[in-house]
Amino acid sequence: MAIHVDRIKGKPDDEMAWGSDVAAQMLRRFKVPFISLNPGASYRGFHDSIVNHLGNEAPGMILCLHEDHSVAIAHGYAKATGEPMACVLHSNVGLLHGAMSMYNAWLDRAPMMILGATGPLDAPKRRPWIDWIHTSRDQAGLVRSFIKWDDQPSSPQALVESMCRANIMTRSAPTAPVYIVLDAGLQEMKLDNETKPVMPDLERFAPPPAPAPSAQSVTETMALVKNSKKPLILLGRNGRKQSQWDARVKLVERLGAVVMTDLKSGSGFPSDHPAQVVPPFNQLNKQARQVVCEADLIISLDWIDLGGAIRQGNAHGKVTGKVIQCSLDSMLHSGAHMDYQELAGVDVRINACPEEMVGSLNTALGDGPKKAPWRKSFEQSHKKHEQLHLTHVASALKDVLGNDAGKASFTGLARGWPIELFPFKDPLAYMGKDGGGGIGSGPGISVGAALALSRMGRLPIGILGDGDFAMGSTALWSAAHHKIPLLVVLNNNRSYFNDELHQETVANKRGREPANRWIGQRMADPDVDFATLAKSYGCIGIGPVKTVKDMEAAVKEGVAALKAGKVCLIDAWIDPTEERSAQSSLEVRVTD
Repeated sequence: MAIHVDRIKGKPDDEMAWGSDVAAQMLRRFKVPFISLNPGASYRGFHDSIVNHLGNEAPGMILCLHEDHSVAIAHGYAKATGEPMACVLHSNVGLLHGAMSMYNAWLDRAPMMILGATGPLDAPKRRPWIDWIHTSRDQAGLVRSFIKWDDQPSSPQALVESMCRANIMTRSAPTAPVYIVLDAGLQEMKLDNETKPVMPDLERFAPPPAPAPSAQSVTETMALVKNSKKPLILLGRNGRKQSQWDARVKLVERLGAVVMTDLKSGSGFPSDHPAQVVPPFNQLNKQARQVVCEADLIISLDWIDLGGAIRQGNAHGKVTGKVIQCSLDSMLHSGAHMDYQELAGVDVRINACPEEMVGSLNTALGDGPKKAPWRKSFEQSHKKHEQLHLTHVASALKDVLGNDAGKASFTGLARGWPIELFPFKDPLAYMGKDGGGGIGSGPGISVGAALALSRMGRLPIGILGDGDFAMGSTALWSAAHHKIPLLVVLNNNRSYFNDELHQETVANKRGREPANRWIGQRMADPDVDFATLAKSYGCIGIGPVKTVKDMEAAVKEGVAALKAGKVCLIDAWIDPTEERSAQSSLEVRVTD
């Protein structure tokens, strides 16, 4: 489906005549399709280059109402494609606005080309007052601890090299955002024969292939695999390609392994496969911990927090299996943030791309018969919910979509979503969580994912929380303006309910009144009219929907709007007491 970008008047100026034209041309040469932004004077030269030099095409602008969403949209695009999109932030103030989404993208290891800007470094060129407060000595220092690389080039030729390096680094495993600051003076420099840069042959500046495991690592792994009767594969961060999905399924079936996946990462394995012994989860529940203890071999493929998973297993029983860890994530670790998680003791530690490891193991195993998983999956039971619940939303969506259910791509899922009723069937079925737990990111990530997914013939659907949506709702305007199809179903319990349960836990532990848990949490009196809010952004707004019957009608209208290329929000009033069973395992004990 074609995405709308605003068309220019007249023809583009084909001559690369200004400093900012260089940056624009480099993005085009990198085949970056879109650039998301909220406008600002610090990059007015670059803005002009995208519009009047490139004609607002390749890349085309995705206009946002907040810098946080500019980054979140690029993040969502990367989640769906595995490829970087570009975004721009206005000087230090825009960078501070976008920092939360940058942190999310960093923790999600999303490739992304972020361009910033600063007032002229040459002080006499600064406009009084405003250019001074929008100029920083070391602007990237505000975010350096959660980006992969940054630079502030000072000449057109340096800008070319900087962007080549940024493109290589953000696309190289392990992927993560990069940040380039464009000096306003450099942007508005008139190029002449001496300053016009030499544009390189980009084939000589291509990112390297993903690192493969060493022969020794494969040999050591195969020795443990051959002695294992109960292998468990923990599938963490994974690739979006169907071939990579198929390779993972082949490995699991060849080994007779069982699999566990969590909802932090995008769909990496069929959730209804017999080897998926427990549904994808947020935290290891009692059943998952039992499996960790039963396994005699644990193969971690870029699992997020392997040490924490083993600790949770030991809280249930005793983890005795050998452990193999394959991940490149340690290459991004520093002392600034604890995103490296608990250090796990492992028997074979492999610094390689997990997808390459899967391929190497499949080659080493060779062709052979499929083996049944060594244990049966746990039986799942569903409580019959009297009030409107996410199970009703899932059932209605599945019924209305019918044969198109396989085209659904969930850009986000709220806690309590019944995956068993709507299983993941392919690598684009689910995009994963936001990475950093930064509330307010869901709408922007959903729009960015939808930007990519709609061009793949998919039906993007976001099941988002009310608190998350309240903070990031303006992202929907970008979807409406650029005609990016998206259906959002709001899990609206009129509360920051996750934190209500935390407050109840603390009150009970301290012998205090748990009935006060709602204070400072409830979004009521007045209730937010999310449907009208969506309408104000040019979207279709339905609700509030309070009954199962009304939900079925709302989903029919919403799916029809999605298929027609519209943006639609359904405000579903989910009873918090009905959600409680899905969240009863919430704990705040550090020992878990």
